[in-house]
Amino acid sequence: MGSLQKNYMTLTTSLLENKVSVPREFNRIASSYDFATQLSRGYQEDLDTSAIRMNLKGDEKLLDLCCGTGKSTLACLKQLQSGTIVGVDNSEGMLLEADKKFTTQISSGKVVFVLSDAMQLNFPDNSFDVVFIAYGLRNMPDYEKALKGINRILKPGGKICIHDYCINDNIWAKAYWAILGYGFIVPFCTVLSGSSRIYTYLVKSVLTFLNPGQVKNLLEQTGFKNVEVNPLTGWRKPILHTFVAVKA
Repeated sequence: MGSLQKNYMTLTTSLLENKVSVPREFNRIASSYDFATQLSRGYQEDLDTSAIRMNLKGDEKLLDLCCGTGKSTLACLKQLQSGTIVGVDNSEGMLLEADKKFTTQISSGKVVFVLSDAMQLNFPDNSFDVVFIAYGLRNMPDYEKALKGINRILKPGGKICIHDYCINDNIWAKAYWAILGYGFIVPFCTVLSGSSRIYTYLVKSVLTFLNPGQVKNLLEQTGFKNVEVNPLTGWRKPILHTFVAVKA
């Protein structure tokens, strides 16, 4: 193995082992992130589907955790006629991109973005009716601690919705993701953003993440009930899932 490849693998392994560094990597690609996701057919539609699956009344106070550039915020807004959203992310660059999209909603008080660490949420207990977290739990250094923190700030009976790549526990699904990730996502996104490190990390983080049954069990162990697990449709069916649960 050449020295460049060794350095490349070392950097990716470092990100997996020390996820505190992940926000800095997102800062580097923030300006090109939306364009990269546009090449992923159905990206916004999948977020919309998960937001619909929460079955909201429309007046909730919602925390969009790991909101990134605001694509998940947009999906949730469509379900909140009179509700409000607090978007939280630990990447300043991603939030700057989100701010540009929601100037009207920010000025009206319907949306606010906050730079904060999802592992150290400083909101009071029972603050939110709903927490939506898209492509975020997988990036947490401690999944259990993260979910306990979310449980704390949810009101009794409040909902959590997790939207994430979570591979079915079979060899075919894992091989499918590996081919898709290393064969298409990493090369194309590297060309667009000029950085391969974060995209290689993201692909590998999916391969090392929990399977759907394990996520369901973890939700139940951290104070949630009535857990619903549903795959997204089309080509993402074996690899992308929605989890909706209620605070016990």
